[in-house]
Amino acid sequence: FLIFAQEFNDKAFLKDYAGDLVITTQVRGERNKAILRGTEAKKNREFVLQNYTGIQPSIYPAWDYGFWPYKKPRSVREIEIQTGGLNELVNWGVLNNFHIMHHCLFFPNKYFPKWFSNTNYSKNELEILMETYIDVVLNSNENKDKVDVFNLINEIFAMNKSGNYRKSGPGKEDCKWMDMGFEVDQSGLKGEKKINFEHPIFVRKVFEYASKLTSSKLEIRDFNIAFGGKKADGMYQLIKHLKNSGVRVDAVGFQCHLNVNEPYNYDNLKKNISRFIKLGVEVYITELDVGLNLWSSDGKHRKVNDVIKSDEDWNEFFKLQNEIYYMVVKTAKDAGVSIISDWGFRDDIPYGGWRKDQKAWMVNKDYSRKGAYTSVLKALFD
Repeated sequence: FLIFAQEFNDKAFLKDYAGDLVITTQVRGERNKAILRGTEAKKNREFVLQNYTGIQPSIYPAWDYGFWPYKKPRSVREIEIQTGGLNELVNWGVLNNFHIMHHCLFFPNKYFPKWFSNTNYSKNELEILMETYIDVVLNSNENKDKVDVFNLINEIFAMNKSGNYRKSGPGKEDCKWMDMGFEVDQSGLKGEKKINFEHPIFVRKVFEYASKLTSSKLEIRDFNIAFGGKKADGMYQLIKHLKNSGVRVDAVGFQCHLNVNEPYNYDNLKKNISRFIKLGVEVYITELDVGLNLWSSDGKHRKVNDVIKSDEDWNEFFKLQNEIYYMVVKTAKDAGVSIISDWGFRDDIPYGGWRKDQKAWMVNKDYSRKGAYTSVLKALFD
């Protein structure tokens, strides 16, 4: 018998070549990345239904139908957590048989209402807020059974690449939850592999409490950890500490907001994925997009037209963008990643300032396919 290899079809959709890999995209109820309401919702829904096997509803504590109240409650026991924004997205996902990953519950201060970081809560009060918050979100709408993955914690490591934790304090890049205190490291790691001597107690308590309520996968994620380095080592140590403490952690997420003007070592990406899998957690690519690093050496934020000044510059940008999309997806799939989620799919989205004018996604404003889309499709095929 002659066996002919399947030929690549550039008219196929992403999910046609996904195999066992879950292909996911960030979605919201309206405005930015809308699938339920708004001028772009119908076309967005069509694209999502054609291309993906999963969705990542993004509901934050303080915005996008946020969970936390705008005004400070009189006491921690009187806080009212709102879940309507998440519930409607989850129910749409269930209706259309999507794998559902919610992003996210616990963040640094900038994702919460300002009254939270400006209030001097005791450890006990913080624990009451933590448990109430988790309890309402997971039990409302039977989300604990409908959502496949809960991204419990995001971006608790310092903005630099040290692998240390964010500090407590009222600043937007601080993390109020650190006020619950720290506990001695149980990772068993030594020497350079031991980044931190103690870990935030709130992290363990969040995972412990959530694991009592749901059998869904529980994930922690951060940025600048995909390709290794001290920050990745800090995350590795934290997960090892939690597992050695008897805590269930199911997955780690690599954000992957990448830039064409930075070099990437894909062997390091593969090795990093492999070591986390060997640790006993699934690995997800959770927020993939490819734009520009607009921070200059003096710390000032540049604009796109400071970097890209001509059609030739854009052509070079797209060439590099296509290569990064291909190599990340191909490497991740080969290394055993379980979920790959982009951070949106359409350039020039009508709302929101994230990567504004950077053309960081896979399709043009009119939903026509860019080279980035074909690159991802080919990576999945290969």
